[in-house]
Amino acid sequence: MGMFFNLRSNIKKKAMDNGLSLPISRNGSSNNIKDKRSEHNSNSLKGKYRYQPRSTPSKFQLTVSITSLIIIAVLSLYLFISFLSGMGIGVSTQNGRSLLGSSKSSENYKTIDLEDEEYYDYDFEDIDPEVISKFDDGVQHYLISQFGSEVLTPKDDEKYQRELNMLFDSTVEEYDLSNFEGAPNGLETRDHILLCIPLRNAADVLPLMFKHLMNLTYPHELIDLAFLVSDCSEGDTTLDALIAYSRHLQNGTLSQIFQEIDAVIDSQTKGTDKLYLKYMDEGYINRVHQAFSPPFHENYDKPFRSVQIFQKDFGQVIGQGFSDRHAVKVQGIRRKLMGRARNWLTANALKPYHSWVYWRDADVELCPGSVIQDLMSKNYDVIVPNVWRPLPTFLGTEQPYDLNSWMESQEALALAKTLDEDDVIVEGYAEYPTWRVHLAYIRDAEGDPNEAVDLDGVGGVSILAKAKIFRNGVQFPAFTFENHAETEAFGKMAKKMGYRVGGLPHYTIWHIYEPSDDDLKEIASREREKRRQSE
Repeated sequence: MGMFFNLRSNIKKKAMDNGLSLPISRNGSSNNIKDKRSEHNSNSLKGKYRYQPRSTPSKFQLTVSITSLIIIAVLSLYLFISFLSGMGIGVSTQNGRSLLGSSKSSENYKTIDLEDEEYYDYDFEDIDPEVISKFDDGVQHYLISQFGSEVLTPKDDEKYQRELNMLFDSTVEEYDLSNFEGAPNGLETRDHILLCIPLRNAADVLPLMFKHLMNLTYPHELIDLAFLVSDCSEGDTTLDALIAYSRHLQNGTLSQIFQEIDAVIDSQTKGTDKLYLKYMDEGYINRVHQAFSPPFHENYDKPFRSVQIFQKDFGQVIGQGFSDRHAVKVQGIRRKLMGRARNWLTANALKPYHSWVYWRDADVELCPGSVIQDLMSKNYDVIVPNVWRPLPTFLGTEQPYDLNSWMESQEALALAKTLDEDDVIVEGYAEYPTWRVHLAYIRDAEGDPNEAVDLDGVGGVSILAKAKIFRNGVQFPAFTFENHAETEAFGKMAKKMGYRVGGLPHYTIWHIYEPSDDDLKEIASREREKRRQSE
């Protein structure tokens, strides 16, 4: 956009120098431009004929003119497209995945004003530069120039103290960390939360992720969002899409954007590009549809307190396909790199006033909007829900997804003694028979969602932790810690440092279903069989 306007300005100046003119502006400056142009033309015509017959152009001149026109047309088209892309208007890709609204409808979006005081506390305090500048020559000069005396009336003293505090707040922040310990009733005590989401090649799931964020019923003005985009494939659009969606999120217009996207997809899509949906349980599909259909809670469109977007690579080269990510031979390497990424994001995004840190994966499909306060109310230092995933009906409709939340067993401790110091135990694989009690396997679909159990290791899909544990040294080990790494080692480290680690066996959130290579082969086989039977 800046390039577009600078180029136009340069063209205008060049034209004026040559005695030429551009179309008159419609922004109220036309008279001024007209006067200057008339004066310039009058001066340039002095001593010259006002009419000179045109000479017949040569073939060479015609060729040059036509070539110039083509170049100008192409350049203008490029600048116009760049201008629209820079504004985030009318940008779309296949199936409308990155559609951000048309220019016509964007003008009618309703935005939201930020009125809650938490939008302006701590490092977002309102600092008036004019007030600060009053102290440039010292306090004594301020008192004499503002009040005429160093002896102040009660009313003047009140103003003086207020402006002096603003001066101090502009350079000094004082925090009593005992006020940010994390309370089980954080909703009432107005606890600030840092919500961290790591992303890699995640452009396709961003709409799902943002819908879940908007659906959070914990006050949005108390939540700071921090995204880390890392190690994406060449040509991936996660970062660009994330920035565009985040702008609309903070304008309070993202739900309107999604309405347009969904409408475009519905109008353009015939059948489905996700064949596996034909084999999913109909009841689950209906639950997903209802979860993302209005009416939503009253603060659904409310902006969050802040959004931070980080981009940093950590050398992750393992593919993002289901089979790639879950192969046993890559788990240790993958989890150590993920531990580095989580630690980096925590170190850069955590502020002194955060009482809680909530880690969330982007590819969660179903989750209660009250998940933060539900987990918080159990008053654990680290707590996780149960995580399952849906399956096609020919595979049983559902299964446990996150096996990294568990209670330690004697068999696993004995197994660890037989391993090298740098080996990483991976749950759910035959190579590591731990015989641990997994949170996923003690779930009762009709059980009490408030029941909590103590754990040793935790999975990373959805973790709520008190911020104080990070300040006191707990981290996601990017090295082998007691033959574990990343979130499982995080749970063990927290427990070893005396913190309570727990999980909710009957409180279930649902991860998206990602077909494995074998699943896709089975679906293709069933489709071929259907076609044979219909012939």
